[in-house]
Amino acid sequence: MDVIQAAKKIINQKSLEGNDDAFYVMNLEDVKIKYEHWVEKIPRVMPYYAVKCNDDEEVLKLLRDLGTGFDCASKKEILQMLSLNVDSNKIIYAHTVKQISHLKLSAEKGIKKVTFDSEAELYKIKEFHPNSKVVLRIRFDASNSIINLGTKFGCNPITEAPKLIELCKELKINLFGIAFHVGSGTTDFGVYERALDAVRKLFDYAETMDIKMKFVDIGGGFIGKDLSIFDDYAKSINAGIERNFPSSDIEIISEPGRYFVDSAFSVVSQVILKKHHEDGQIYYYLNESIYMSFLIAHLYKEQLEFSIIRASEPEKEPKDKLSTVWGCTCNSRDKIIADRLIPELQMGDWIVFHNMGAYTTTVSTAFNGFQNLNIFGSADL
Repeated sequence: MDVIQAAKKIINQKSLEGNDDAFYVMNLEDVKIKYEHWVEKIPRVMPYYAVKCNDDEEVLKLLRDLGTGFDCASKKEILQMLSLNVDSNKIIYAHTVKQISHLKLSAEKGIKKVTFDSEAELYKIKEFHPNSKVVLRIRFDASNSIINLGTKFGCNPITEAPKLIELCKELKINLFGIAFHVGSGTTDFGVYERALDAVRKLFDYAETMDIKMKFVDIGGGFIGKDLSIFDDYAKSINAGIERNFPSSDIEIISEPGRYFVDSAFSVVSQVILKKHHEDGQIYYYLNESIYMSFLIAHLYKEQLEFSIIRASEPEKEPKDKLSTVWGCTCNSRDKIIADRLIPELQMGDWIVFHNMGAYTTTVSTAFNGFQNLNIFGSADL
Protein backbone atom coordinates (compact mmCIF):
# COMPACT_ATOMS: atom_id res chain seq x y z
CA MET A 1 0.00 0.00 0.00
CA ASP A 2 1.51 3.34 -1.05
CA VAL A 3 1.48 6.39 1.21
CA ILE A 4 -1.54 8.04 -0.47
CA GLN A 5 -3.67 4.91 -0.17
CA ALA A 6 -2.55 4.49 3.43
CA ALA A 7 -3.30 8.13 4.23
CA LYS A 8 -6.79 7.89 2.70
CA LYS A 9 -7.57 4.80 4.76
CA ILE A 10 -6.41 6.50 7.98
CA ILE A 11 -8.36 9.68 7.16
CA ASN A 12 -11.52 7.59 6.72
CA GLN A 13 -10.90 5.77 9.99
CA LYS A 14 -10.28 9.03 11.85
CA SER A 15 -13.35 10.66 10.31
CA LEU A 16 -15.57 7.93 11.76
CA GLU A 17 -14.07 8.72 15.16
CA GLY A 18 -14.59 12.47 14.75
CA ASN A 19 -10.81 13.00 14.73
CA ASP A 20 -9.35 15.54 12.31
CA ASP A 21 -5.81 15.81 13.71
CA ALA A 22 -2.75 15.68 11.46
CA PHE A 23 -0.70 12.48 11.59
CA TYR A 24 2.35 10.61 10.30
CA VAL A 25 2.34 7.63 7.96
CA MET A 26 5.36 5.39 8.58
CA ASN A 27 6.71 2.78 6.16
CA LEU A 28 9.14 0.42 7.90
CA GLU A 29 9.71 -1.49 4.68
CA ASP A 30 11.41 1.65 3.34
CA VAL A 31 13.83 1.55 6.30
CA LYS A 32 14.60 -2.11 5.60
CA ILE A 33 15.28 -1.39 1.92
CA LYS A 34 17.72 1.36 2.94
CA TYR A 35 19.57 -1.07 5.21
CA GLU A 36 19.85 -3.70 2.48
CA HIS A 37 21.15 -1.09 0.04
CA TRP A 38 23.70 0.10 2.59
CA VAL A 39 25.06 -3.42 3.17
CA GLU A 40 25.29 -4.01 -0.58
CA LYS A 41 27.08 -0.75 -1.38
CA ILE A 42 29.47 -0.24 1.58
CA PRO A 43 29.78 -3.65 3.27
CA ARG A 44 32.88 -2.65 5.30
CA VAL A 45 30.97 0.11 7.11
CA MET A 46 28.68 -0.79 10.00
CA PRO A 47 25.84 1.73 10.38
CA TYR A 48 25.32 3.11 13.88
CA TYR A 49 21.94 4.78 13.54
CA ALA A 50 21.75 8.35 14.93
CA VAL A 51 18.97 8.11 17.50
CA LYS A 52 18.54 11.90 17.58
CA CYS A 53 17.20 11.86 14.03
CA ASN A 54 14.03 9.90 14.80
CA ASP A 55 13.60 7.89 17.99
CA ASP A 56 10.39 6.08 17.10
CA GLU A 57 10.53 2.77 18.93
CA GLU A 58 9.40 0.68 15.94
CA VAL A 59 12.22 2.15 13.84
CA LEU A 60 14.76 1.48 16.59
CA LYS A 61 13.59 -2.11 17.08
CA LEU A 62 13.76 -2.83 13.36
CA LEU A 63 17.28 -1.43 13.04
CA ARG A 64 18.35 -3.35 16.16
CA ASP A 65 17.00 -6.57 14.65
CA LEU A 66 18.73 -5.85 11.35
CA GLY A 67 22.02 -5.58 13.26
CA THR A 68 22.90 -1.90 13.29
CA GLY A 69 24.65 -0.13 16.11
CA PHE A 70 23.45 3.16 17.58
CA ASP A 71 24.91 6.66 17.90
CA CYS A 72 23.68 8.24 21.15
CA ALA A 73 24.17 11.84 22.24
CA SER A 74 22.72 11.90 25.76
CA LYS A 75 21.81 9.92 28.85
CA LYS A 76 18.20 9.58 27.69
CA GLU A 77 19.19 8.09 24.35
CA ILE A 78 21.63 5.67 25.99
CA LEU A 79 18.98 4.48 28.45
CA GLN A 80 16.42 4.18 25.66
CA MET A 81 18.68 1.88 23.64
CA LEU A 82 19.64 -0.22 26.67
CA SER A 83 15.93 -0.61 27.49
CA LEU A 84 15.53 -2.12 24.00
CA ASN A 85 18.23 -4.68 24.86
CA VAL A 86 20.88 -3.18 22.60
CA ASP A 87 24.32 -4.44 23.62
CA SER A 88 26.51 -1.70 25.11
CA ASN A 89 29.25 -2.61 22.62
CA LYS A 90 26.92 -1.53 19.80
CA ILE A 91 26.50 1.98 21.19
CA ILE A 92 28.83 4.93 20.66
CA TYR A 93 28.44 8.03 22.83
CA ALA A 94 29.19 10.32 19.92
CA HIS A 95 28.89 13.75 21.48
CA THR A 96 32.18 15.57 22.00
CA VAL A 97 30.77 17.75 24.81
CA LYS A 98 29.34 15.60 27.58
CA GLN A 99 27.61 16.50 30.81
CA ILE A 100 29.44 14.84 33.71
CA SER A 101 26.35 12.96 34.93
CA HIS A 102 25.81 11.61 31.42
CA LEU A 103 29.45 10.58 31.18
CA LYS A 104 29.24 8.80 34.53
CA LEU A 105 26.16 6.93 33.36
CA SER A 106 27.93 5.77 30.21
CA ALA A 107 30.72 4.39 32.40
CA GLU A 108 28.25 2.66 34.72
CA LYS A 109 26.40 1.08 31.79
CA GLY A 110 29.53 -0.10 30.00
CA ILE A 111 29.29 2.29 27.04
CA LYS A 112 33.00 2.36 26.26
CA LYS A 113 33.19 4.13 22.90
CA VAL A 114 33.10 7.89 23.53
CA THR A 115 34.24 10.79 21.36
CA PHE A 116 36.21 13.95 22.17
CA ASP A 117 37.81 16.83 20.30
CA SER A 118 39.56 18.88 22.98
CA GLU A 119 41.97 18.67 25.90
CA ALA A 120 39.29 19.69 28.42
CA GLU A 121 36.96 16.90 27.33
CA LEU A 122 39.79 14.36 27.45
CA TYR A 123 40.64 15.32 31.04
CA LYS A 124 36.95 14.99 31.91
CA ILE A 125 36.85 11.51 30.38
CA LYS A 126 40.04 10.55 32.23
CA GLU A 127 38.42 11.50 35.54
CA PHE A 128 34.91 10.12 35.09
CA HIS A 129 35.27 7.33 32.50
CA PRO A 130 38.92 6.22 32.61
CA ASN A 131 38.27 2.79 31.08
CA SER A 132 36.68 4.17 27.94
CA LYS A 133 37.81 3.69 24.36
CA VAL A 134 38.16 7.28 23.19
CA VAL A 135 37.59 8.34 19.62
CA LEU A 136 39.17 11.60 18.48
CA ARG A 137 36.89 13.66 16.25
CA ILE A 138 38.63 15.76 13.63
CA ARG A 139 37.15 18.51 11.51
CA PHE A 140 36.96 17.70 7.83
CA ASP A 141 34.29 19.77 6.10
CA ALA A 142 32.77 19.11 2.71
CA SER A 143 32.91 21.99 0.24
CA ASN A 144 29.12 22.25 0.51
CA SER A 145 26.52 20.94 2.95
CA ILE A 146 23.09 21.78 4.31
CA ILE A 147 24.45 21.72 7.86
CA ASN A 148 28.15 22.36 8.51
CA LEU A 149 28.92 20.64 11.81
CA GLY A 150 32.60 21.55 11.65
CA THR A 151 31.86 25.05 12.87
CA LYS A 152 31.01 23.55 16.27
CA PHE A 153 32.73 20.16 16.51
CA GLY A 154 36.03 18.57 15.57
CA CYS A 155 39.68 19.54 15.99
CA ASN A 156 42.07 20.56 13.25
CA PRO A 157 43.60 17.33 11.88
CA ILE A 158 47.00 18.95 11.27
CA THR A 159 47.60 21.42 14.11
CA GLU A 160 45.50 19.99 16.97
CA ALA A 161 44.97 16.27 16.46
CA PRO A 162 48.64 15.21 16.87
CA LYS A 163 48.83 17.04 20.22
CA LEU A 164 45.67 15.31 21.43
CA ILE A 165 47.09 11.94 20.39
CA GLU A 166 50.18 12.74 22.43
CA LEU A 167 48.01 13.69 25.41
CA CYS A 168 46.21 10.34 25.21
CA LYS A 169 49.61 8.68 25.46
CA GLU A 170 50.58 10.86 28.43
CA LEU A 171 47.31 10.23 30.28
CA LYS A 172 47.38 6.50 29.46
CA ILE A 173 43.95 6.65 27.88
CA ASN A 174 42.96 4.03 25.32
CA LEU A 175 42.87 5.97 22.04
CA PHE A 176 40.65 3.66 20.01
CA GLY A 177 40.19 5.56 16.77
CA ILE A 178 39.39 8.65 14.72
CA ALA A 179 36.01 10.13 13.76
CA PHE A 180 34.89 12.85 11.37
CA HIS A 181 31.63 14.28 10.01
CA VAL A 182 31.78 16.12 6.70
CA GLY A 183 28.40 17.85 7.17
CA SER A 184 24.81 16.90 6.38
CA GLY A 185 23.40 16.71 2.89
CA THR A 186 26.59 17.31 0.95
CA THR A 187 27.00 16.61 -2.75
CA ASP A 188 30.78 16.85 -2.43
CA PHE A 189 31.01 13.08 -2.69
CA GLY A 190 34.80 12.93 -2.95
CA VAL A 191 35.22 14.43 0.53
CA TYR A 192 35.05 10.99 2.14
CA GLU A 193 38.08 9.78 0.24
CA ARG A 194 40.03 12.87 1.22
CA ALA A 195 38.97 12.59 4.83
CA LEU A 196 40.02 8.95 5.03
CA ASP A 197 43.44 9.95 3.67
CA ALA A 198 43.73 12.39 6.58
CA VAL A 199 42.66 9.72 9.07
CA ARG A 200 45.32 7.36 7.74
CA LYS A 201 48.00 9.96 8.43
CA LEU A 202 46.83 10.23 12.04
CA PHE A 203 46.86 6.43 12.39
CA ASP A 204 50.45 6.44 11.15
CA TYR A 205 51.40 9.25 13.53
CA ALA A 206 49.87 7.39 16.49
CA GLU A 207 51.86 4.28 15.59
CA THR A 208 55.09 6.24 16.03
CA MET A 209 54.08 6.45 19.70
CA ASP A 210 53.13 2.77 19.88
CA ILE A 211 49.42 3.55 19.78
CA LYS A 212 47.61 1.02 17.60
CA MET A 213 44.17 2.42 16.71
CA LYS A 214 41.50 0.03 15.45
CA PHE A 215 38.45 2.15 14.70
CA VAL A 216 37.23 4.73 12.15
CA ASP A 217 33.92 6.60 12.28
CA ILE A 218 33.01 8.33 9.00
CA GLY A 219 30.02 10.26 10.42
CA GLY A 220 26.60 10.66 8.84
CA GLY A 221 24.50 13.20 7.00
CA PHE A 222 23.80 11.05 3.93
CA ILE A 223 20.89 12.12 1.73
CA GLY A 224 18.21 9.46 2.01
CA LYS A 225 15.58 10.52 -0.52
CA ASP A 226 17.35 9.06 -3.55
CA LEU A 227 19.33 5.82 -3.41
CA SER A 228 21.28 6.74 -6.54
CA ILE A 229 22.82 9.63 -4.59
CA PHE A 230 23.97 7.21 -1.93
CA ASP A 231 25.78 5.24 -4.62
CA ASP A 232 27.92 8.33 -5.27
CA TYR A 233 28.85 8.46 -1.58
CA ALA A 234 29.68 4.76 -1.66
CA LYS A 235 32.19 5.11 -4.51
CA SER A 236 34.26 7.64 -2.58
CA ILE A 237 33.97 5.79 0.74
CA ASN A 238 34.99 2.46 -0.76
CA ALA A 239 37.92 4.01 -2.61
CA GLY A 240 39.14 5.69 0.59
CA ILE A 241 38.81 2.49 2.61
CA GLU A 242 40.53 0.34 0.00
CA ARG A 243 43.50 2.69 -0.21
CA ASN A 244 43.91 3.47 3.48
CA PHE A 245 42.35 0.63 5.49
CA PRO A 246 42.34 -2.53 3.39
CA SER A 247 42.68 -4.79 6.43
CA SER A 248 39.46 -6.04 8.02
CA ASP A 249 41.21 -5.63 11.39
CA ILE A 250 40.11 -1.98 11.32
CA GLU A 251 36.49 -1.53 12.41
CA ILE A 252 34.72 1.13 10.35
CA ILE A 253 31.35 2.61 11.30
CA SER A 254 29.12 5.46 10.24
CA GLU A 255 26.37 7.47 11.95
CA PRO A 256 23.51 7.67 9.41
CA GLY A 257 20.22 9.16 10.54
CA ARG A 258 18.24 10.81 7.76
CA TYR A 259 19.44 8.17 5.28
CA PHE A 260 17.33 5.54 7.02
CA VAL A 261 14.18 7.46 7.93
CA ASP A 262 13.71 10.54 5.75
CA SER A 263 11.59 8.91 3.04
CA ALA A 264 9.97 6.43 5.46
CA PHE A 265 7.68 9.04 7.02
CA SER A 266 5.04 11.39 5.59
CA VAL A 267 3.02 14.07 7.38
CA VAL A 268 -0.68 14.27 6.51
CA SER A 269 -2.26 17.62 7.46
CA GLN A 270 -5.68 19.13 6.81
CA VAL A 271 -6.60 22.55 5.45
CA ILE A 272 -8.67 24.03 8.28
CA LEU A 273 -9.14 27.52 6.82
CA LYS A 274 -8.87 29.21 3.42
CA LYS A 275 -8.65 32.99 2.88
CA HIS A 276 -8.50 35.08 -0.26
CA HIS A 277 -6.10 37.70 1.00
CA GLU A 278 -6.02 41.35 -0.12
CA ASP A 279 -2.48 40.88 -1.43
CA GLY A 280 -3.89 38.61 -4.14
CA GLN A 281 -2.68 35.38 -2.65
CA ILE A 282 -4.68 32.52 -1.20
CA TYR A 283 -3.86 31.83 2.43
CA TYR A 284 -4.30 28.31 3.75
CA TYR A 285 -4.07 27.32 7.41
CA LEU A 286 -3.12 23.77 8.39
CA ASN A 287 -3.39 21.79 11.62
CA GLU A 288 0.41 21.49 11.62
CA SER A 289 3.24 23.92 12.28
CA ILE A 290 6.88 24.85 11.91
CA TYR A 291 6.96 24.42 15.68
CA MET A 292 6.03 20.79 15.16
CA SER A 293 7.09 18.71 12.15
CA PHE A 294 8.44 21.51 9.95
CA LEU A 295 11.02 23.19 12.17
CA ILE A 296 14.13 21.82 10.44
CA ALA A 297 12.61 22.31 6.98
CA HIS A 298 11.95 25.93 7.93
CA LEU A 299 15.41 26.57 9.39
CA TYR A 300 17.22 25.21 6.35
CA LYS A 301 14.70 26.44 3.74
CA GLU A 302 14.06 22.98 2.35
CA GLN A 303 11.76 22.71 -0.65
CA LEU A 304 8.82 20.65 0.60
CA GLU A 305 7.43 17.92 -1.64
CA PHE A 306 3.75 17.11 -1.27
CA SER A 307 0.65 15.47 -2.73
CA ILE A 308 -2.99 16.46 -2.24
CA ILE A 309 -5.94 14.36 -1.09
CA ARG A 310 -9.19 16.12 -1.97
CA ALA A 311 -12.13 16.08 0.42
CA SER A 312 -14.31 16.00 -2.69
CA GLU A 313 -13.46 15.65 -6.36
CA PRO A 314 -13.41 19.05 -8.14
CA GLU A 315 -15.49 19.50 -11.28
CA LYS A 316 -12.39 20.57 -13.20
CA GLU A 317 -8.64 20.46 -12.64
CA PRO A 318 -7.70 23.18 -10.12
CA LYS A 319 -5.34 25.84 -11.42
CA ASP A 320 -2.08 26.77 -9.72
CA LYS A 321 -2.50 29.87 -7.57
CA LEU A 322 0.08 31.95 -5.71
CA SER A 323 -0.34 30.77 -2.14
CA THR A 324 1.01 30.86 1.39
CA VAL A 325 0.46 27.96 3.75
CA TRP A 326 0.39 28.86 7.44
CA GLY A 327 0.84 26.68 10.49
CA CYS A 328 -1.69 26.33 13.28
CA THR A 329 -0.04 28.38 16.03
CA CYS A 330 -0.72 32.03 16.80
CA ASN A 331 2.82 33.05 15.80
CA SER A 332 3.02 35.07 12.58
CA ARG A 333 6.31 33.42 11.62
CA ASP A 334 4.63 30.03 11.53
CA LYS A 335 4.74 29.82 7.74
CA ILE A 336 5.14 26.36 6.18
CA ILE A 337 5.10 27.39 2.50
CA ALA A 338 5.60 30.99 1.36
CA ASP A 339 4.65 32.64 -1.94
CA ARG A 340 4.48 29.49 -4.02
CA LEU A 341 2.30 28.42 -6.94
CA ILE A 342 0.27 25.38 -5.85
CA PRO A 343 -3.00 23.84 -7.07
CA GLU A 344 -5.94 25.61 -5.46
CA LEU A 345 -7.18 23.85 -2.34
CA GLN A 346 -10.43 23.79 -0.42
CA MET A 347 -11.15 23.58 3.29
CA GLY A 348 -11.14 19.95 4.33
CA ASP A 349 -8.51 18.91 1.77
CA TRP A 350 -5.44 17.10 3.09
CA ILE A 351 -1.82 17.70 2.13
CA VAL A 352 0.60 14.76 2.28
CA PHE A 353 4.15 16.04 2.85
CA HIS A 354 6.76 13.49 1.79
CA ASN A 355 10.27 12.81 3.17
CA MET A 356 9.38 13.87 6.71
CA GLY A 357 11.17 11.26 8.82
CA ALA A 358 14.35 13.15 9.73
CA TYR A 359 14.49 15.66 12.60
CA THR A 360 10.71 16.05 12.76
CA THR A 361 9.31 13.93 15.59
CA THR A 362 12.35 14.55 17.80
CA VAL A 363 12.33 18.34 17.49
CA SER A 364 8.57 18.89 17.63
CA THR A 365 7.33 21.20 20.39
CA ALA A 366 4.00 21.56 22.20
CA PHE A 367 3.82 25.32 21.57
CA ASN A 368 0.28 26.67 21.97
CA GLY A 369 -0.75 23.32 23.43
CA PHE A 370 -0.61 21.46 20.11
CA GLN A 371 0.58 17.93 20.77
CA ASN A 372 2.94 15.64 18.87
CA LEU A 373 1.30 13.77 16.02
CA ASN A 374 0.30 10.13 16.16
CA ILE A 375 2.30 7.78 13.95
CA PHE A 376 0.48 5.15 11.91
CA GLY A 377 2.38 2.20 10.48
CA SER A 378 1.44 -0.92 8.53
CA ALA A 379 0.12 -2.58 11.68
CA ASP A 380 -2.55 0.12 11.93
CA LEU A 381 -3.85 -0.36 8.38
